Amino acid sequence: MTHTKSEKRPWLGALLAFFLPGLGHVYLREWLRSLMWFAFAVSAVLLFVPLPDAATTGATGVGAAFDAALEATQDLPLEALLPIWVVRLFSAIDAYWLALQRTPDDVDEGDQCPSCGKAVDEDLDFCQWCTTPLPERDGPNGPAESEAVSR
Repeated sequence: MTHTKSEKRPWLGALLAFFLPGLGHVYLREWLRSLMWFAFAVSAVLLFVPLPDAATTGATGVGAAFDAALEATQDLPLEALLPIWVVRLFSAIDAYWLALQRTPDDVDEGDQCPSCGKAVDEDLDFCQWCTTPLPERDGPNGPAESEAVSR
């Protein structure tokens, strides 16, 4: 199966979203949805993971507090882990589903260079990536057919 440049792989989006909720949505360029899933993950951690008390752990600095927090997360009960895993799983499912729903036509890339296939700027008469001259077209730098001067 060949992939076009604008086609996204659903399994990669799901894997990234499972690793860090929201990361798969960044891959899919769904910025608002990415922020939403990341906020869900942070909320699940803040609501369900008990933070260690600095007075009981003897942590005096940021590094010591971080080490104490890592030790505390190793013994988390199922009630604290379950919401985090649910957010990770649903984020991965959502990213997978979004990538399946997207088609190359959904991505608006405008005109493409006939030589290199990359998207080109509408205001230029040549490809800014490989400098190939583009065929004449309507627009600010390209005359319409009725206005074209024949030689």
